[in-house]
Amino acid sequence: MKKAKKLRILALSTIATSFLALQTAEAATYTVQKGDTLTKIAQSNKVTVQDIKNWNNLKNDLIYVAQKLEVSKQASNDAVKPSNPSTTKPTTPKPTTPKPTTPKPTTPKPTTPSKPATVSHTVVKGDSLSKIAKQYNVTIKDIKDWNGLTTDTIFVGQVLKLSPEASLPENDTVHNNNGSSDAGTSTVTTKDPAANGQAIYKKTVDVANSLVGTPYLYGGNTPEGLDCSGLIYYAFNQGGLKIGRDSSEGYFNGNTTQVKNPVAGDLVFFQNTYKDGISHMGIYIGNNKFIHAGSDGVEISDVTYSYWSTRLVAYKRFDAIK
Repeated sequence: MKKAKKLRILALSTIATSFLALQTAEAATYTVQKGDTLTKIAQSNKVTVQDIKNWNNLKNDLIYVAQKLEVSKQASNDAVKPSNPSTTKPTTPKPTTPKPTTPKPTTPKPTTPSKPATVSHTVVKGDSLSKIAKQYNVTIKDIKDWNGLTTDTIFVGQVLKLSPEASLPENDTVHNNNGSSDAGTSTVTTKDPAANGQAIYKKTVDVANSLVGTPYLYGGNTPEGLDCSGLIYYAFNQGGLKIGRDSSEGYFNGNTTQVKNPVAGDLVFFQNTYKDGISHMGIYIGNNKFIHAGSDGVEISDVTYSYWSTRLVAYKRFDAIK
């Protein structure tokens, strides 16, 4: 009787053990359901996506419905069995006698003299202070300090010093709007307008500010409607500088001089907006801002915005502004 009871207990234990083993085996795999992702499955099983990919030899994150995935690492395959202390004999390392080494003579390599660092950079279309700084392994602040720049604004044809020791001529020839240098290019002035010019600039900027919101009108040069060059004509004449009516390209190629460090009131020119070449202009008002007559009317924009910075050609000043 006792023997039969022991047999029943042994049979029940065997069944329970098999059941637990089956649960463990089932817990180690997962069948993909509709809407599943590797991320979702990994989070549910508290493992990483990379774990699941490694355990299932997945090359990418692609899975499909009804696919069976291993979601745990089998301990039986990866556990390291401890050595049997009763059969493992301790080993005593044998002493080794170090062999004397004779240093080999080395032949010194000839040194190549370093090339002198570039002392200046001429700004081309698409340049920015960040791009130039990265190109020459310096900082934006370095370039601004070495060139006396108070803003991040630069213009095509501008020559920038790349070291504190570099020296540049007082007036540098600059590039025209197509990026090539020729005898027809202008010079760059480093001077600010005199008192009379500053007074004209102040009135001009005030007039331009009062026109913000004026609708765009092709060929317009009155407060009823303005285009970009019409704004220049009206604002400067009202500010005290008598100028004729011209296009953006006409003003650019006319009696104007390029400036190195623009001040509020100077002209700013852009190319390749609605046509190739010089095609748009505005009045610089400082802090990288300018007033212009855009397609939505007279407005204030920022020259550092990607659309304008990639089309910026130069800052210029009417020769009559002294």
